[in-house]
Amino acid sequence: MKFSILRSKFIEALKPVQNIVASKGSLPVLQNVMIDARGGDIKLTTTDLDISIRSTVPCEVTEEGASTLPVKLLFNLISKAPEGKVEVEIDGSEQAVIRAGSASYKLNGKPESDFPKPGVEDNSYDYTMPRQTLQEMLRKTAYAASQDDTRRTLKGVLMSFKDSKLTMVATDGRRLALVEREMEFPKTSERDIVLPSKAVQELQRLLSGEGDVKINVQNTRVSFNLGLVQIYSKLMDDAYPNYRQVIPTECNHTITVDRQLLLDALERASVMTMDEAHSTKLIFDANRLTVTSAASEIGEAKDEVPIKYAGETIEIMFNPSYVMDPLKAIDDDEITINMNNGHSPAVIKCSIPFLYVLMPLRIN
Repeated sequence: MKFSILRSKFIEALKPVQNIVASKGSLPVLQNVMIDARGGDIKLTTTDLDISIRSTVPCEVTEEGASTLPVKLLFNLISKAPEGKVEVEIDGSEQAVIRAGSASYKLNGKPESDFPKPGVEDNSYDYTMPRQTLQEMLRKTAYAASQDDTRRTLKGVLMSFKDSKLTMVATDGRRLALVEREMEFPKTSERDIVLPSKAVQELQRLLSGEGDVKINVQNTRVSFNLGLVQIYSKLMDDAYPNYRQVIPTECNHTITVDRQLLLDALERASVMTMDEAHSTKLIFDANRLTVTSAASEIGEAKDEVPIKYAGETIEIMFNPSYVMDPLKAIDDDEITINMNNGHSPAVIKCSIPFLYVLMPLRIN
């Protein structure tokens, strides 16, 4: 195999794939990137068996073939090489000779036959949507997913393709974020999938720019085609909990508040919170919200925010970070907060089909 490519183009192609390697102690070849040089481009693929990423870049191929090289080392070598043409030649013993300017390197690889090959499954479903829309939906929900390894399913994000819309949900059991967008797909393509956290992280890292993303769902896997970059991931096989049962069906009180003013007040007040008592009290009075945080060994913070509200006084305690997360993710100038009292869940909404359910804290 032999090809040449501009260093900047090589780096651009290696960046998306170089983060996906298996942990030490697994198959050694999973530390490598598979390089497949055919026609007028190379395809670079890495995998940890749960998620795979493939990047395609045009180059000058003078001898077709495929092999694998240590991806971290290759990325570091090319990063430090001078700008200009990089020549890569890999012989039958899987040793690569890399020439870049005045520098040259020899790098030992492993045969392409050792690299895992994805299987082919039946029952394939295809969806297409703007990549900016998918990026926005993940931004508005993924932060609410669980970080607890013992709650495996809740570490993923639900993507529900039903009723001509995509509903995306994330929850950790204490809060829930939901956003919906209309989509066109046949009734026969209705399906729920749970996307693992690692795939969510890679999508958030790679989704940018204009254009569409093509989503292909199979029985146990999903792929996201971003043009020159493709992401392949296993799906979580556990059923996602019935999230609808935790969304309050009606609330007696509705408060309207400026999103940025509330976020600023919470950020100022949360400076005073301690890890062992990470809580902030919100007191809703007629046209006024008082935000307070106190730590017995430090002091107290207090701030006020104007609101549109004419009901009874409500005092409620929240983890301030859990209130700030959705405020940072949405773009509306105003939001509404719906609740019944200081002991029941609060629901944050904005003008788009988005809602955020948050359980209050109970402090003795």
